[in-house]
Parts: sequence; C-alpha cells; structure tokens
Amino acid sequence: MLFNIKLTRVFILLTFNEKNFRMKFLALTLLISILPINFSSGKENADSVATEKLYLNFFNVNFIRNNEYSNPVTEGYTLIGYLLNPELVYRPAGKVTLRLGTHLLSYSGTGKFSQIKPLFSTTFNISANSSVTIGTLNPGYKNELFVPHYNREKFYTSYSEDGIQFRFINDHFHNDTWLSWENFIFKGDSEREVFNAGESFRYISPQIAGLIRVEVPLQLQFKHYGGQISNYSSHVETYLNMAFGARVIFDLAGQKYGKTGFEYLIFTGQSLTKNSPTGINYGRGEWKKFFYTYKKFKFDAGYWTSHDFYAPNGNYIFSSISDHLDNVTVHDRRIITASASITILPEKFFEIYFSLEGYYDPNFKRIDNAATLHLKFDKLFRLASLK
Repeated sequence: MLFNIKLTRVFILLTFNEKNFRMKFLALTLLISILPINFSSGKENADSVATEKLYLNFFNVNFIRNNEYSNPVTEGYTLIGYLLNPELVYRPAGKVTLRLGTHLLSYSGTGKFSQIKPLFSTTFNISANSSVTIGTLNPGYKNELFVPHYNREKFYTSYSEDGIQFRFINDHFHNDTWLSWENFIFKGDSEREVFNAGESFRYISPQIAGLIRVEVPLQLQFKHYGGQISNYSSHVETYLNMAFGARVIFDLAGQKYGKTGFEYLIFTGQSLTKNSPTGINYGRGEWKKFFYTYKKFKFDAGYWTSHDFYAPNGNYIFSSISDHLDNVTVHDRRIITASASITILPEKFFEIYFSLEGYYDPNFKRIDNAATLHLKFDKLFRLASLK
C-alpha cells in the first residue's frame, strides 16, 4: 500500500503541467530514490517484460548532424545535442503495457531544454504480431520511411509523438499505421491545429531459388494544417505524399558476403485542398538505387529525378521548393545520390552509428553532403514486483 502511495505521488509530479524542467527532473530523481530497486542482470526486451513487475527503460541518444548544403533549395546547418527518455514500464496483464516518463531534448550551446513533455501510453497486444497504442507512439516507423518525404533528422528533433498507432509485423509483412498530433488547439486559439497521419507497409517475399527476395513497399503520409475552432486567418491545407515501388535483393553466398540489389521508387506529392502557398499543387519524383549491405555496413547509390516535388515532412534537398528563399522554385530536379553508414554494437544496449551522404546536382554543378554521428543507449532495468 505504501509503495502504491509513493508511485501515485510520482505520477502527479511527472504529469504536472509545469514548464520549469527542474520540477520534472526532480520527479524522475524522486522516482529512482523511492523505489526498491533490484537491477536485473543483463538486458530484457521491453516487449517481453513480466506481468506485475515494474521496469525502468532508460533511452538516450547523443547526436551530431552536420548538413553542408549550399544551393537555392536548401541551406546548411548543424544539429548537436541529446535526447533523453526515461520511462516506467508496467505490464498489469499479458496483453497490456503501460509506459510513463518524460521526454527531454537539448541542443548544445542553448543551455536549456528545447523540448520537455510528459510521456504516457497504453499498448494492447492484439496478438503476438499486432498491437494498438494510444498516447506516446513507438518511433520505429521513422526508420522505415523514405527520406524524400520524411527527413531522418526527425528521429532526433521530433522523436516523441503522441496519437494512435496500429502495428503488425511478421516475417513477410511490416505494417505501421499512425495518427500523431503536432499541435493541439482549443476554441479561440490564434494558431493552427497540425497533425500527421501515415501508413508504412512492406511485403517481403520468401526466398526464391535460395538466392533472391523481393520487397514491395507502400507509404502514405497526410499532413493537415487546420483548426475550425481557432481564430487563425489562413485557409485549411492538407497534403498527401505517396511512395511505392519494388526492391530486389540478392543474398551473396547465403549472406556470407552480404546482400546487394536494386530499388525503384515512385513518389507523388499533392495538395488535396488545392491551395498550397507554394503555388505547386501536384508533383512527382523517381529514385533508382543500387545498394549493398554487409552485416552492419550499408551503402547505396542512386539517381533522383523529379518535377514540382514537395513534401512538408521531407528532406528539402529533394524538393522543388526552397526552404530559405521566398518565391524560389526549381521545377525540375536531377540529383546523383550516395550514402554509407555503419552501426557498431559494443554492447546489446549501446550503439555507435555513423553515416555520410553525398548529393551531386548537375543543374547547380555542385556537391552537397551531410554527416551523422550518434551514440544510443537503450536498456531496461527491473525495479520491483508489485504483487
């Protein structure tokens, strides 16, 4: 009983609507100090935690992202910082998981947290392969999305999202459907409601002739700027981005020498409300790529062509709309792309990731590049039994 009272007090502190981050940090500190901690030996999977036991999932990413861009479409910048997500994880029953924590994001040199928000979610595991979550979403879908219409930097800058999410994953089907709110409004607010909805689907075929596999992806993204109950003067805007194609994978000597193959993707982008401020209501693009992977090393090279392509959540290096110059539109784009990355896992719970990206634009006759380095810590600790 005493333990339940203490846990309730921590819940109140964590969800208290206070902008001062010291209050939330204090709550986390109190949480660790009052619980009868019994650290487990080794890492446990967050999806297989025991029922009636309380866990602490400690997630942290320290990152550097340097974009050396200099062209009319997008300009360079550097992101250096860290995000921290400590969460309590509790499974009262075999199919239900509760999470409660705090999301903190800080950019180096600011001396403050740019994002401080409570995290809470309830996940119901419909089956061994499917689940529904309401609250803070699982961000795993971001790694599956194609860069032209979902900028990978959002893994760092917008790691935490809230809404509803359905997932289904097995050996041949990967499906993620979500709805997330960027900005909620109340009646009379003078700002816009903003939310995203998406679908990321991938079919993976069985191995053919002991050598070849085929993947068929389909991705949809909606972004809505609205707010019928607000006093915002601009019109409602809704954008749809879609991508689909095929990927052929060759296992080299049963993956002894890695995997290689080709990918062909088609992208479309359109304003469903036909009132885009950019003046572009429809565009399309194609991306042809060769890739090679060996263990945790990945390399790809490709050729991007597009006409009037625009994605509100995408990497602007692929866009026809400038992100820093007013009324600048490059209707037809051609880009030779290349990227290489390596992931090092000194421990199961610790990851070192490094990547390099290059973009050559024949129209501008210049090479842009980007580099990413991050250190990720993700470990689950058993705190106590609630029985």
